Amino acid sequence: MRSMKRHCKPVHRYRSLLFPGIALLAVFAFWAAFDSPEEARGETRRFEYGGLKIEITNVREVGQDFCNDGGPELWEYPVYTVYPGAEATVLEADMLEAGGGPASPQWFFYLEPENRRLDVVDGMEPVELTPEVVGMVDGDGGAWLVRFEVWEENG
Repeated sequence: MRSMKRHCKPVHRYRSLLFPGIALLAVFAFWAAFDSPEEARGETRRFEYGGLKIEITNVREVGQDFCNDGGPELWEYPVYTVYPGAEATVLEADMLEAGGGPASPQWFFYLEPENRRLDVVDGMEPVELTPEVVGMVDGDGGAWLVRFEVWEENG
């Protein structure tokens, strides 16, 4: 008489990576849901001078410095020490009116080491404050309005 047992084929589980992939995705989604996003460092400050208003993010501290524009008096200006990733957003920037001609920017960001300038106008994209962005100067290249220093952690 024949055996009544059925011949069973061995079961090969997880032949594809679909199930392990879904499991890994679920674990990552669970971890990401409870992981706090990186906290913003520093605070947001506003700088105003005449018709210029800018907002500076990730400010660590604000100090003061002095310069001499060739005359007998010293000019005092703020120095913003910012964390990496800081940005300066132009909120308002007056323009210089030329007699009958197009208006020109009244202020600019000063960039080193190339001694370049980035004109400041309303509606411009935020400027990332890197070590190359030294500060802001008025349109005639006079004294500093504000300077920036990027703070780097030692460690």
